[in-house]
Amino acid sequence: MRVKNINRFLLICAAVFSFALPATAAEELPHWARQWKDWALSTKDPDYIEWAQKYCSPESIKLGIEWEEFLGYNAVDMVAKDTTAPSIQPGLVITPENVHKYEKELRELFPYGFDWEVDRLTGKGVYEGYNYFPLEMVIVPTHHQWNDRGYLEATKKYKNWETCKIGENDKLEGWVAGLPFPKPASALEIVHNYDRLTIMGDNLNSMPLQFGLYGKDGKRERVEKIELHWRNYVGRIKVDPLPVIPGFEDIYEKGSIVAIYPYDLKGFAAVRTRYADPYKEDSFVTYVPSMRRIRRLAGTNTQDPLVGSDISWEDWKGYWSKLSIHPAKYELLGEAIVLCPSINPKPIKYEEKYGGFNQRYLWERRPVWVVKIHHQEPTYIYGARVWYVDKETFAMQQEMFYDQKGRIWKLWDWAWRWNPENGELDYWNPYIVDVINKHATIANHHIMLNMQNLSENLFNLRYLSSKAH
Repeated sequence: MRVKNINRFLLICAAVFSFALPATAAEELPHWARQWKDWALSTKDPDYIEWAQKYCSPESIKLGIEWEEFLGYNAVDMVAKDTTAPSIQPGLVITPENVHKYEKELRELFPYGFDWEVDRLTGKGVYEGYNYFPLEMVIVPTHHQWNDRGYLEATKKYKNWETCKIGENDKLEGWVAGLPFPKPASALEIVHNYDRLTIMGDNLNSMPLQFGLYGKDGKRERVEKIELHWRNYVGRIKVDPLPVIPGFEDIYEKGSIVAIYPYDLKGFAAVRTRYADPYKEDSFVTYVPSMRRIRRLAGTNTQDPLVGSDISWEDWKGYWSKLSIHPAKYELLGEAIVLCPSINPKPIKYEEKYGGFNQRYLWERRPVWVVKIHHQEPTYIYGARVWYVDKETFAMQQEMFYDQKGRIWKLWDWAWRWNPENGELDYWNPYIVDVINKHATIANHHIMLNMQNLSENLFNLRYLSSKAH
């Protein structure tokens, strides 16, 4: 034990010393970087110190300044003006055992119904009677966050603030690549921004994507594993050819999966193609190994569960509904400073604790837009959705789903992984719970972003089905 403590002490000393080296001198750091670095050093926690080094690297600082200058604001300054919940400060760890001290203030930081996160800690409200996923909130300072350099450069190159507009049936017009509306003025513009963030890059592979499925008693029922592949064909920002793959101008994106575990699911494959034509329904084809047959599904089949999880095909990246085909009304409920899952440098920690399967991860105050989507089709899977959308990254932080009766049905808690040196965002362990049927899914991604020379075979169902045998 003594050796272990000595090694930890030496690690902290090494981290502190290396951070003091003049790679980026403290006096040269912007205030939003300096405040995070100073806090990390004060904790003497090697994980925080290591993260602060990356956050304060010359590459990170350069990109952070460019995004701040482009947007005209940063989250640190916006949050500094907020006086809500003064007891909720960096360094605090809120648990089911001490939440009673902070419950009132916490609920103030979750407006528009998102205080279900507090219900997870208390077992009240939508979580009453089955607090099988307790939570530990580790509060950290607010980051100035930014998105991919490619989005910034493409947005500037194509002058999207001049060319992009919303046309008939809410379709997006004038977009080539990048953020359509860098300074959105309506809920619909925010939704189009999120839709065109696509998958946070030009392609994505999760090898594997693992789903843990949990019942109402909090016990794990099943583990499923799939290979997931995704590619953008237009609006490309990083991987040549840019901005369009020749010959595929009529396709926005394709996604495919191949199930690899367990045995009763192995070999199931599916390919979904999203067309650029706003009035053309997506193509959705599957291979069913038990039948050795390919089946073409209707567009409404995208509302079915994704391989038995609590996530539907429409829920991919939080929202994958075609706006021009599935009519909705879009409402900007407001702007707020809220408590959100922070950027987690390491995977979320899970352990048996407090009588359930406890999740421990980082939280920080963030400036968000709050958007509500009222779905107009009586046959659509959801009646409405409410989003927290980050004002710096334009990515979704949290989401609530309502059924057609107006009841809260599902709750989605994002947990982004972020590389500040190039702005790439991808997924760690998104968590989605069905509060009506008392069931939960935890997704564990193993993601590779923006791979070169991605084979088109990965989006060919006949090729994918050949891998099943």
